[in-house]
Amino acid sequence: MPTPREVRAAARAGTWRGTTRGSAPGYLQCNLVVLGDEDAVRFARWCSLNASVAPVLARSEPGDPRLPELGDVDVRFDLPAYRVFRDGIPVAEVQNLREHWSDDLVAFAFGCSFSLEDALRAEGVPLRYEERGFGGAIYETTRPTAEHGGFAAPLVVSMRPLPEDAVELAFRVSERYPQLHGVPVHAGDPSALGVALDRPLEALGPLQLVDGEVPVFWACGVTTQAAIERARPERAYTHVSSQMLVCDVRLEALAGEGRA
Repeated sequence: MPTPREVRAAARAGTWRGTTRGSAPGYLQCNLVVLGDEDAVRFARWCSLNASVAPVLARSEPGDPRLPELGDVDVRFDLPAYRVFRDGIPVAEVQNLREHWSDDLVAFAFGCSFSLEDALRAEGVPLRYEERGFGGAIYETTRPTAEHGGFAAPLVVSMRPLPEDAVELAFRVSERYPQLHGVPVHAGDPSALGVALDRPLEALGPLQLVDGEVPVFWACGVTTQAAIERARPERAYTHVSSQMLVCDVRLEALAGEGRA
């Protein structure tokens, strides 16, 4: 398996295509949002009000593309692809931010459920959906997030089907990783979230639940992109769904104690 540095080097070279799911297991992967410094102040407050959605692990200084607490990271080049927003509207996907970068831009990196999957797997939570070629799905719910400064959005969640007898363990493990979205927001009947399982916003592979499995839902970083669409900043840049920033931080460095 490639190391985090090798994944980032491939992204910089333009040779890493598609999802980072499963790359550099045991290491932190992050969502990314980049905004102008004035918009970043409002966004940071929105993140603090919605910590399970956007658990910020690193924030750059204006104009500085580095996030040294996450490794030898340059946010202009180190993701496989970037989404470009103008006035809240996604207008393009680009390979890097070389031509878009300016001295007022601030980068936010926050935890990703791909890393949470690594933690669940390491703690013995069976992820049998992987054997069926499924990598999770995301849904827009009817639950709102807290609003601040124009940033507001319905909660977007990621869903993974787990054996019913493993759900409690999944909650306990997730609780130890608030930086990776923390405990699920719901397990069971998806209608409680206003969700129809057969209508995801996006799915990685064929969506299927088998007998004895329960859909489990975690807050998802894609919510931040919905918030950008509503806040309509003049410009913003994000990761492309499932194509993350792979960092040098080991997951065990993030683990908390959770409940006794």
